[in-house]
Amino acid sequence: MVQESPSTRGLVDGDIRTPLRRITGILDSMPTEPRTYGEGEKARTSTQVTLNFRDLEVIETTEPYHYPIFSPQFSQSNRKQSRWGILSESFNEIVDSVLTAEQKDKDNPNFIPPKDRTDIKDCIGKRFGLVMADGEDGRPNLHMLYDGRSDSDKPTATWMVYSVEGFGVAGGQGVTPLNKAMSMLDGKTLADFNAAALADPIVRGDATLLASISMPPSAPTSFSNTMVASGQFTVDENGVYHKIVA
Repeated sequence: MVQESPSTRGLVDGDIRTPLRRITGILDSMPTEPRTYGEGEKARTSTQVTLNFRDLEVIETTEPYHYPIFSPQFSQSNRKQSRWGILSESFNEIVDSVLTAEQKDKDNPNFIPPKDRTDIKDCIGKRFGLVMADGEDGRPNLHMLYDGRSDSDKPTATWMVYSVEGFGVAGGQGVTPLNKAMSMLDGKTLADFNAAALADPIVRGDATLLASISMPPSAPTSFSNTMVASGQFTVDENGVYHKIVA
């Protein structure tokens, strides 16, 4: 039997072992392997999907993580309410954001069926942003997922995609991280801006921008100093930044 490639499409309704909480990394490969659970009549086989990320940028972690790679594993499922389903739906939302309203309208002649849209296998080699949905420190909330040990649904932490290179950032609505940061700086003190920007998922999706915002205020290449030096912002006697309108 030919093993089909893992897909984020065709979903139906239906424990954290890493210190990582928010990362970006290049999807290098996604191998699969069958895995059998249980014995005898209760034995069941599922397909295990491993997402191999390289060139890792660690944005949030609960303890130091010094490895350049990360390989989360999922049991492939067509159920939306599964770890693979949650990851898939978050990925689909981002890549589908580049489609027009006509391409999403099933009654329109330009409609593109989900099976013909960009799938995760089409994005190998692109940089992804992943966040652990655990409801902590401003991250997405836990999801109610089935737990086989208790034979019931329970709040579960699981990975979600928040950005895909070439497609955008979840909730971005076409706004780039830089533009979002600039709009947030306008009318704020540096302290207020830093608190807001460091908690914003769009800004956090750009690791380079995030690093410049996190620099000491005295650093010449910090975000705020660069904005003033480039003539895009002024700062008044109260330390409030103002965007210069051309």
